[in-house]
Amino acid sequence: MRCSGTLALVSSEPSRNVDTLYTVPLAEFTRHRNELAARLRQAGRRDEAAAVRRLRRPSVPVWAINTLARQEVDAVRAFADATDRLKRAQLGDRQAVADATQAQRRALQVLMRSTEGILRRGGFTPTAQAAQRISGTLLWAATDREARQALLQGRVTEERQAPGFEALGGARAPRAPERATDRREPPDEAPRSEARIRVAERRSRARAVEEHRAQAALEARRAARAQADDLATKARALEEEAAARAREAAEAARVVIDLQRQLGQAEARARARRSAARKTAVSAKRARRDATRLAAKLQG
Repeated sequence: MRCSGTLALVSSEPSRNVDTLYTVPLAEFTRHRNELAARLRQAGRRDEAAAVRRLRRPSVPVWAINTLARQEVDAVRAFADATDRLKRAQLGDRQAVADATQAQRRALQVLMRSTEGILRRGGFTPTAQAAQRISGTLLWAATDREARQALLQGRVTEERQAPGFEALGGARAPRAPERATDRREPPDEAPRSEARIRVAERRSRARAVEEHRAQAALEARRAARAQADDLATKARALEEEAAARAREAAEAARVVIDLQRQLGQAEARARARRSAARKTAVSAKRARRDATRLAAKLQG
C-alpha cells in the first residue's frame, strides 16, 4: 500500500460521538458512521452529519494504532516522549543520541508487541508488511505536532512512512564554541572545523534514521517469524489430525475385512446346514414312505 496523504485530527467535527467510531471493531465502522450521520441529520446538524459521512473507514494498521492508543495510553505517551527526547538529543553529543535512540527503540518494541495482540483479537494475522506499516506510521506520528496529537487521542486517519533524519533531527545544532587559536593558525581553519561539525551532525542523524529503519525492519521480521511459527503450529496440528484420521480409517478397514470374513464363514455354515436339512428331509420322506408300506402289509 502506498502511504500518502496527511495525518490529521478530525478536529472539524465537534460531536464527541465521533470518538466512538474509533473504538468499535473495524468491521462495524461503516455502520456506526452511517448511524451517527443519520442521527446528526435528524437533529438538524446537517454540516456535522456531512463531515461524519466523509470519514473513511481506517485501514487495518490505522485501526490497530488507534486501538493501541486507547488501550495502552501510558505506553503510547512514553513512546512519544522518547521520540521528543531523541529529537532534542540530536542537538547534543553522540552518546546522548545513542541513549535516546535505545530508549525510543524499547518504547516502540512495547507498542509493536501490543499491536500483535490487537490484530489477533481483531481477527487479523500480524504480518511483516502490517508491522512495517504500523511502525512507520507510529514513528511519523511521534515526530509531527498535529499527527502526535492525533496519535495520543487515537484519531489517526492515514498511514505514513517512517520519517527521514531531517524530521528526527529537529532544529539545526548550534555552532560549537570557538577555541582560542594560535596566531600561526591558518585563517580558514574555523570554517573547516564548522564544516566538519555539520558533516558529523548529518552523519549522526543519518545513523539515527538508519537505526530506526533497521528497528522497523526487525519488528517486521519478528512479526513474520511469529506468523511462520503460528502456521507451523497449525500445520503440525493438522498433520497430527490427519494421521489420527488415517489410523481410524485403517482400523475401520480392518473391522470391515474381519466382518466380511465372519460373514463368509456364516454364509458357509448356513449353506452346509441347508444342505444337511435337505438330506434329512429326503431321509425322513423315505422313512415315512417305508413306514406306510410296512403298515399296509401288516394290515393285509
